[in-house]
Amino acid sequence: MERVNGMLTITKGELIGASLITESNIGNLIRRKTLQIVVRGCRGRHAQYAVDSLPEKYRAEVYKRFDVPPMERVKSLLEQLIRPCPEAVHYYHAYRLPDGRCLPADKIAQYVAEAQILEAISAYWMEHTSKRGKASRRPMGKGEFFGWMTQMVEGLPLEEYPHKLPKSRLKEKHEAYKEYGYESLIHKGYQNRNASKTGTDDQTALLLMLLASPNNLNNRQVARLYNETADKRGWDKLTASAVGKIAKSKSLLIEAGRKGRTDYRLQVQTAIKRTKPTRAMSYWVHDGWTMELYYQKTTEDSKGNTKTVYDCRLVVVVILDASCSYPIGYAIGERECPQLIAQALRSAAHHTEELFGVKCHPREIQYDHYQIGALTPLYKAMSNKLSPARAKNARAKIIEPYFSRLNKTYCQLLPNWSGYGITGKKGKGTNKEVTSDLRHKIPTRPEVEGQIHKIFAQERALKYDEYMSLFDGDVTDIQLDRSIYLEHWGETSGRYIGQSIYGLTPTIFGEVQYYESFEQGFKQQRHQRWQVYYDPSDLSSVLAISEDGQYKYLLERKHLQPMAVEDQSAEDKEHLSRVQAHNREIEDWVDGEWRRMMPLALEASKGNSVAQELLQKSITPFRRGERKRPIEDDAPAQEEAFSRELDDLLPDSQGQVKNNRYDRKLKHETSSIEEPAPKPKRKSILERV
Repeated sequence: MERVNGMLTITKGELIGASLITESNIGNLIRRKTLQIVVRGCRGRHAQYAVDSLPEKYRAEVYKRFDVPPMERVKSLLEQLIRPCPEAVHYYHAYRLPDGRCLPADKIAQYVAEAQILEAISAYWMEHTSKRGKASRRPMGKGEFFGWMTQMVEGLPLEEYPHKLPKSRLKEKHEAYKEYGYESLIHKGYQNRNASKTGTDDQTALLLMLLASPNNLNNRQVARLYNETADKRGWDKLTASAVGKIAKSKSLLIEAGRKGRTDYRLQVQTAIKRTKPTRAMSYWVHDGWTMELYYQKTTEDSKGNTKTVYDCRLVVVVILDASCSYPIGYAIGERECPQLIAQALRSAAHHTEELFGVKCHPREIQYDHYQIGALTPLYKAMSNKLSPARAKNARAKIIEPYFSRLNKTYCQLLPNWSGYGITGKKGKGTNKEVTSDLRHKIPTRPEVEGQIHKIFAQERALKYDEYMSLFDGDVTDIQLDRSIYLEHWGETSGRYIGQSIYGLTPTIFGEVQYYESFEQGFKQQRHQRWQVYYDPSDLSSVLAISEDGQYKYLLERKHLQPMAVEDQSAEDKEHLSRVQAHNREIEDWVDGEWRRMMPLALEASKGNSVAQELLQKSITPFRRGERKRPIEDDAPAQEEAFSRELDDLLPDSQGQVKNNRYDRKLKHETSSIEEPAPKPKRKSILERV
């Protein structure tokens, strides 16, 4: 077999000799003009036929029998200009839909691919206009150019670039991207479909304001009042259970009215954690490998009888950088599984931090088909570009020869060497009789793990200088995002926990840790329960993921605020101001939502006297320094006076009662009474001496 003008060819003799097809069948294919003749036969030269023109069953067998590697796909001029786009990856991972949810993984992959393609189109146009300008030639028209680009975009492999760019409106899509950036790629219809479907504004306002009533109505009472209006307005009715679910999801908004300012600030807002007065941080491949090193293992049955086996072997998943076969990461276990592969990738990320100062991911990673469904999200999190190895083709992975070299260089020199396994050739393994006689000297598992750690330490030391010389020092496009790392490789606290006024308080290493977020969206989801993901080697921040998996927030370690002013540093004061600003932001949002929804609720409840009376007595909870009045200007004067008196009797945020009008009246009355002459001050002992 040979390639002629880039086309793989085969002779009649090779087809017949391999028992793939009979000579008569070849003749039939030629007569029907199915089999393409690339080189005609003549004296001393056999005819050569195109392998790709053979019927599918014969073609597949030719590739299998002759072990022919596939030709590298020819990339278009546009694809050659496509570059990684880490900014897009970060943008879409951090993007939140209107209801606070994250974008699904498939949408993130789609939008990143579309951003890469549109950036490549811009680069192509700039290169085209530059060349034409230097040659004093006019560039092609935009219509002709984008017609050409449409053909190139259609030819891109969807498995590498899962885009959904339109064929007929590529120019408009590109112009919108140039003007509005990454936001333009997020489909507005997708956002609408995924937005919270809580009904119209007046329905939502009525329901939430009834829930927020200071009378603390239960779910059944709220449902009854709401349904009375629903009957008149033609709305769908709600059950008490549905009301309860809505109340739970909107607790940040409604609890200000149900609990009042004081309880709201004590139980909901972010609190300051104080301490007592003291005065005083290009291409990876991976595979699993059964270490050819024996260890002994002792087990005990239910009756207390022990059994020791001496031919146990460990499995190592190795992550290899192909630049100089440097072992960037590895993990040891009893069998290859997705968990062990995840540990190896985490080990690689940690080692990159030791080498380069930050956790990094490869620009490209090769993987096999083992547990591909479960592991693909993990691979995508580790790298923007994935290269699956061809199934059952060990030569496609450079790591296989690497394992063989480790055996010859290290393992075969150790006394617990096991040979090359049951598939090894006779006479190439160990002496089984001697191995059996010396079985009691076989090391334990911890000792073998120590041997493995030593092997890889020697490998890294041997190749360190070469590997660092191949590193260009640029980590801008390979730095691993903290949230992505924690989600896929972080340890978990083991249980779901809820928010408190101190944020999230998971128990890690037997101690309660405190973490907080200054994102308003995290506060709005305080009804959720969260799983906490952390890095055991770095507890400065953790990732919180909601129980339904739709909300993700990166939390920072909570600052410990000194109680005594004299102990407070400039950093302490800065953090205090940050917390206070965050709390004011939450209050302003709640107040604004109240002001927006109250008129809608009043309008919606017309004809419902009970709801009207309740809502007219409601006031915005955070009117700083202003008199608290009902929303309606024509409210009775008695109610207005009562609200003013009630406000005067309430303590402020510092727990102090205001200098209200009763205090002022008492002070005025007592000032008019003639005060007795002051008694002469008695001299102190020092003055009398």
